[in-house]
Amino acid sequence: MMRFFLFYGLFIIFGSIKVHAQKSTSYSSSSAIDNVELKQLIEEINNLKQELKGQQPGSYARYTSASLFLDAAISSANNLQALILKESYRNKIASLNNPTSNELGFNLEIEIQNALKPLMQKVHKTNTNKFSQVVSSFVNTGKTTMSLFPAGNVFTSILSLAGNLTVTEKSIEQQDLDNFIKSIEKYFNQYERLYQSNVTFNSNMEKLKVRLQLLQDDIKLLMQDLTVAMDKGIKREQLKSLSTEEMMLKYLENRKIQEQVSKSPSNAVFPPDAIRSCKDIANSIKRTYDDYAAIYNNNFKEIKSIISDTKNVSTGVNQSQLNKTIKDLETLYTESKNMDIDNMRLKTLFDRLDAVTQ
Repeated sequence: MMRFFLFYGLFIIFGSIKVHAQKSTSYSSSSAIDNVELKQLIEEINNLKQELKGQQPGSYARYTSASLFLDAAISSANNLQALILKESYRNKIASLNNPTSNELGFNLEIEIQNALKPLMQKVHKTNTNKFSQVVSSFVNTGKTTMSLFPAGNVFTSILSLAGNLTVTEKSIEQQDLDNFIKSIEKYFNQYERLYQSNVTFNSNMEKLKVRLQLLQDDIKLLMQDLTVAMDKGIKREQLKSLSTEEMMLKYLENRKIQEQVSKSPSNAVFPPDAIRSCKDIANSIKRTYDDYAAIYNNNFKEIKSIISDTKNVSTGVNQSQLNKTIKDLETLYTESKNMDIDNMRLKTLFDRLDAVTQ
């Protein structure tokens, strides 16, 4: 009904202009339309056009397209968060960093104890059992909260402990200590490489977490912008405590949009800067995922290289175990990578972005 009156208003105004035009033809000697009056009529026409524009289905279509886009963006962001916190890969890395396991083809604690035997055979004052237990405690309690093994720190502690033997035990010479160091450092080197690689990996993932949080904040802010633009009765403060899922269901679900736009069509104007925000969010999701994939890929290559190099550490290294570890890691990486691409729904995200920008 409102639309009818608006169209009718335009009809009356255009009719008025036509009548004035006819009069100006009949009475050319006098100015039929005053310039001021003409300007007023044009202004009224433009105002009515703006009101009609607000009632066109374009606003509803834009809001619904934006809602579908935001639904995909929320899904992609949530999946990205799951990837960054990926448990399966991190658990595998943790098992590799366990100095009491044989994932690298040897057991570090056993290698240390074997290397200590020539020293223990020469001691007279030292309790060999207690000494061995202290060494084991260094190895077993050296892991960090990130399930990483700081091999350099543990190596230094064990060397300090063994070095004291040259002071307390006169029968142990420097050459004996040098032989012990040479026997164990090659094993510690592999764990230190693993440690440094994964410290970098964890640091990069923590940075991605910060970027992801900013991205999720941007999504939430856009949802707030659309909600208050569509319904002038809602204040931004009311929305701050709501999650993105709650806002979607309460205000930006398709039926809710239709109800609000129908109730107040002239006020529900789609904010023009929202299109730019949608583009920024989509591109940010894509960049963050690409960076995640690069970090993940680099870490996988480094770990694989370290495991492969372990084959040359000693003739006693279990080659079959190393091959199994490499194969398990490759399988986990490949399956996980393929699943990551599917879960991100990037094609859906950008298809829905196209609908918003049309």
